[in-house]
Amino acid sequence: MKLAITGFVSERAGSIASAHALLVRQLLEEGHKIDFFSKMTFVDPRPSIGEHDGFQFIDVTNTGPDRFRRNVQHVPGLGFAAIRFDVFTYNRLLVRAIARAHLKRRYDICLWLGEFARGRVPGLLNVSYLQGAPGSDARSVLDRAAEIQNLAGLVVALRWYLLARLRLSRFGLPPFQHSDHWIVGSSVSRETMCNTYRIPEDRISILAYPIDLQLFQHIEVSPQRAIDALRALWLGRIIPRKRLDLFLDGAALAIEGGLDLHLTIAGGIGFMPGYEKLISNFPYPGRLVWKQSVPREDVPRLISEHDVLVQPSDEEDFGHSVAEAQACGLPVIVGNTNGNRDYLCARDIHLGDDKPSTLAEALRTVAKRKAEGRLRDINESRELAKKLFDIKSVGIRLTEVLEAAALKVGISTIQQ
Repeated sequence: MKLAITGFVSERAGSIASAHALLVRQLLEEGHKIDFFSKMTFVDPRPSIGEHDGFQFIDVTNTGPDRFRRNVQHVPGLGFAAIRFDVFTYNRLLVRAIARAHLKRRYDICLWLGEFARGRVPGLLNVSYLQGAPGSDARSVLDRAAEIQNLAGLVVALRWYLLARLRLSRFGLPPFQHSDHWIVGSSVSRETMCNTYRIPEDRISILAYPIDLQLFQHIEVSPQRAIDALRALWLGRIIPRKRLDLFLDGAALAIEGGLDLHLTIAGGIGFMPGYEKLISNFPYPGRLVWKQSVPREDVPRLISEHDVLVQPSDEEDFGHSVAEAQACGLPVIVGNTNGNRDYLCARDIHLGDDKPSTLAEALRTVAKRKAEGRLRDINESRELAKKLFDIKSVGIRLTEVLEAAALKVGISTIQQ
């Protein structure tokens, strides 16, 4: 296939962008031709992709608005307007550039990585590979409004409440109308797309993200704490949707019940300063270590120093840290509406609700398995990761999804 691709691709800009880099490289290895459209100040995938005969980078820089935005983006009011104008002009120029190239190159599909299609080229199928259903963070802000006010203050809470309402209104929704087919990471996101946004189920495919299985594998490390203690890891941004409150409340209950439990929180403050007070309010500070920043290359060692990874997130499309932990041989505990429930083995636990007592019981279950020596054999978790998250198998599945979308949707779209 000839593919026009745009979106977030980088080996150094987070798990999703890194996964996209793996996918683009794999598509090239499979023999597909790719033209990647972006502006270099936004995304330049060439350092991640390397030299390849089938790859071409097409710079789409809206020079004037881009320069103006960089000069004034930190100026209150003016910076916000400059950013919005930059985004608007860039998206318009991007679609025009794809349209011009399509006249010569005749692409089969335009693939938008990590975002909704921002426009339509006549006769060209648009497939949007989303980071998840829209509005998940906004819904979590509304659900946790009282907690946010208690931690961050009334002014911050009100500001984010209003922004969340705007995000979930018709003015804040992404442009659904430009996409012919969607790809999401789990059934959780597909259910939200269908039930909340009325997208037909047959226009949504589920595809797990690939994991770098060479990087993420078990590393033999000497335990830093008493071997009898259960070492639980939280890995991710500190934002309401990730449910750090549930993690800490469940851990506190488990400790109160006599569990020898030690916690590591690895992740920086997200979009809501003040929310990290959950950590300072934890009643057992001697049982907790907070690492605000961990280099990506050090994450496998950090994972391997623990017994279990816990991610009780709400509406999680695909928790990369969960898959990475499984690749390193760890069991995981995932939340009730965490999409990784689709990708678990017998060593893992899916929480049936969001009660702290349920999470505490899950931690006790893992601790019992550790005491019985059942956590030592990491092969089941590792084999699951190799089966589901290997780049070659995910790349083959992505090709199948694109080809099926072209057959099912593309023919009728081109004929219109």
